[in-house]
Amino acid sequence: MNLHRRTARRVIAIATALTATLPMAACAGGAGDSPATQRVLRIGSSMPSFPNLDTGGITNGGYEGQRLIGNNIYDGLTRWDVSDTSKPRVIAPGLATSWTVSDDSTVYDFQLRPGVTFQDGTPWNADAAAYNFDRYLNPQAPQYSAAVIGNYPVLTRIKSVEKTGDQSIRITMKEPYAYLLDDIYNVYMASPDSLRKSGSDGQSAHPVGTGPFSFGSINSQELTLKKNPNWWGGAPKLDEIDILLIPDNSARVAALRSQRVDWIEGADPDDLAGLKAAGFVTTEREFDWIWGWVFDLSKKPFDDPRVRQALNYAIDRKAIASDLLLGTAVPETQTVPAANPAYDANDDHYSYDPAKAKQLLADAGYPDGFSFSLGYITSGSGTMKPKTMNEQLQSQLAKVGVKVNLVPTDFSVMITSIWVNKKIPADWGGYNAPFSMGNFSEWGSFMFGCDGQSVSHYCNPDAQKLMDEAQVTADEKARLALLTQAARIVTAEAPWLYVVNDKAPRAMTKAVTGFNQPMSWWIDFTPISTSMS
Repeated sequence: MNLHRRTARRVIAIATALTATLPMAACAGGAGDSPATQRVLRIGSSMPSFPNLDTGGITNGGYEGQRLIGNNIYDGLTRWDVSDTSKPRVIAPGLATSWTVSDDSTVYDFQLRPGVTFQDGTPWNADAAAYNFDRYLNPQAPQYSAAVIGNYPVLTRIKSVEKTGDQSIRITMKEPYAYLLDDIYNVYMASPDSLRKSGSDGQSAHPVGTGPFSFGSINSQELTLKKNPNWWGGAPKLDEIDILLIPDNSARVAALRSQRVDWIEGADPDDLAGLKAAGFVTTEREFDWIWGWVFDLSKKPFDDPRVRQALNYAIDRKAIASDLLLGTAVPETQTVPAANPAYDANDDHYSYDPAKAKQLLADAGYPDGFSFSLGYITSGSGTMKPKTMNEQLQSQLAKVGVKVNLVPTDFSVMITSIWVNKKIPADWGGYNAPFSMGNFSEWGSFMFGCDGQSVSHYCNPDAQKLMDEAQVTADEKARLALLTQAARIVTAEAPWLYVVNDKAPRAMTKAVTGFNQPMSWWIDFTPISTSMS
């Protein structure tokens, strides 16, 4: 599109520097045999395995993989600012300092951050950006990687990326699209020089980005990141982050108690009181995350909304949140969590009403209930207590005649079979997983869309119309209002079983200082420090 033909453009963001202000944690007086002069944070991760470390590959590690690894090694053009821990995240400058957007949300002009270098010392500029986007979008480019683009649905919406100056690029969309700035935060930029020398295999084995921490080493159980003293946002306070794979909840707590680690993800609610009593610090905060079940509406009886509604009335969310999870989650009674900016309390819908559930089942032709199988992830980012939680739901549904056969499934298998292949296994009636509702572009596609990408096969034309309108609406307030309306329709038709909203409990030693948990899965590790022994 000719710049001179465009209407006046909206200035969306201007910043000459972004220095994150979120507190984070580090350890030296905590665990391991680190030298007294080094500040090392050892994190017990719930991930069952490390993801591929190439740019797009890290997204297969879920949000925990992005939080601990991707956002530390790499940067995108934008990033999430979670410095105000009382509010949901906002979009902020990353490798781009500012941008302007055409009135129809089809053309985005980015000014790139000057003076930035990759961790191998080579410069970040428009040539580097163009090289990365050619890798993602241009099948004729020698660096093109179809495997990487598969992890970035937003890239399929881009028509072209062109260099407009030494420190500027233009991205043109195939059609109006207001979510680009939200979506490209994790379209990570890798060093072109590193890719030319070692290709995708080299990037997977030894990633090189511009992020606040550089890759150190990896084995099957531990990954080490080192401080990048030249990071554009200011050198991190930590010298090193060690990420240890400890998918078992009890084993993670034991590792913290023995000071093998200083910080654990996904602390078991049963252990929090004991950890506090032992002098450890625990944190939690509600954010826009739903733990629930996704039904396959292409299969009976889930094609009938009365059946789906019945199951939502049949479960006791308060018992799960309060008794089982000990307050580390809140009941989720609609599509939008309270921590999401599209939330409307008037849309809180489903209560615990077994009598109503039985009546709905009878009205749908299932007075004696029915049986089905459901797959669930056994461990990983945001899964909380998957076995126990699913067994409690199984027990509650049995009281209205619905028998559920639970199928435990590895995280990587779930990623491949459902989120990559976009298909729920034929012998399952649905699956359980946690979802971030903050990725609004997924609402009208993977989650609830009529475009064939939704694994649940849910489609409501009225909801789709509202989500399509939101996709081209530049004004954020108006866009959120459209999404709220769409979610109201979705909630009433219940393509999901809404269970709880996770509060992401963590625990750490007192050596970790300055961490205030944000209202997001994203954590900025650069301001974290630790007391020295």
